[in-house]
Amino acid sequence: MEPLVTVAIAAYNVEKYLNEGMEYILNQTYKNIEILLVDDGSTDNTPQMCDAIAEKDKRIHVIHKENGGLGSARNVGIDYAHGEYLYFFDVDDSLDKEFIADSVKIALEKKVDLIVFGYYARFSNETNEELISLTEKEIHSNEELKQIYINELLWMKHGNGFAWNKFYKMDFLKKHNFHFGNQRIQQDEPFNMQLYPKLENVFICGRAYYHYVLYVNANAGSRYLPNKAEIIEDVYRKFMDFYREWNIDNKKVLEYIQTRFVKGMFGVITSNFYHKLCPFSNKEREVKIKEIFSNPELKKCVDSVNISYGKNPINYLQGWAFANQKVRLLMWMIELKRILKRI
Repeated sequence: MEPLVTVAIAAYNVEKYLNEGMEYILNQTYKNIEILLVDDGSTDNTPQMCDAIAEKDKRIHVIHKENGGLGSARNVGIDYAHGEYLYFFDVDDSLDKEFIADSVKIALEKKVDLIVFGYYARFSNETNEELISLTEKEIHSNEELKQIYINELLWMKHGNGFAWNKFYKMDFLKKHNFHFGNQRIQQDEPFNMQLYPKLENVFICGRAYYHYVLYVNANAGSRYLPNKAEIIEDVYRKFMDFYREWNIDNKKVLEYIQTRFVKGMFGVITSNFYHKLCPFSNKEREVKIKEIFSNPELKKCVDSVNISYGKNPINYLQGWAFANQKVRLLMWMIELKRILKRI
């Protein structure tokens, strides 16, 4: 008998994409699937649309919950899944109809706990897709997986931390009780970092099935979150724990982790603290910036990596002020850049 595959879909205010997105799952050539459609406390027509879609196909099960973020919605998918395999899909993207059938075939033939795929990517204001491919490889050694992660997976353009370019075996997830964190952004990569040190049997697929849309001006970096600095630091610490647990000991990887942390904190100051929804006065911003600069881990990372902030004089001065902890100069440069944008 064909194994059951659970497709978990987190849905939050996706009325614009939901009907079309669901078709990519309902039209899969592999039919033995259950679809867990998790409405994460949507405030638009998503809840009613989920219920209407479920009435048309008995494989769809709708779960309504209070808003808790993408990670919490995906955790519902993990906890309610009955399938032997689990796949996470985002309805604002698209998927080739052979994906699940081919994934099941690979998983059974290769006897693996995880399949990793390349993908196609395009920006929402463009039509041409770019293929982000991987070198096909069957792996049955954690050490071999580590070397492939260090040399290829970590450096995929647009990233490899996503949940949607992976096909998971449920027994493996349940054995280790793997779940997503509760942070509002950057949920996928820490989730997958839990898996890698425990994995032995993995297949890296040379074919891409997923079509990823990068929405211009709608990414996590443009959102205001009151606790964004805490999230960025938490993800950095999880990255460092992962680095140590897996005994990576690679200078290039360490610089990647440190650079990511520095750029994340720079973005918190220059974007999040000056977001239109941020309630801070200038005095409060100054206090918050000083708090960030007092972080010894951030200072260590700034001193360890060489980051280019751009050739534009204002961007360069912003970066210099940040790296040298010149709070007032940094605030002046941010304000000047904002004024020039309005002219």
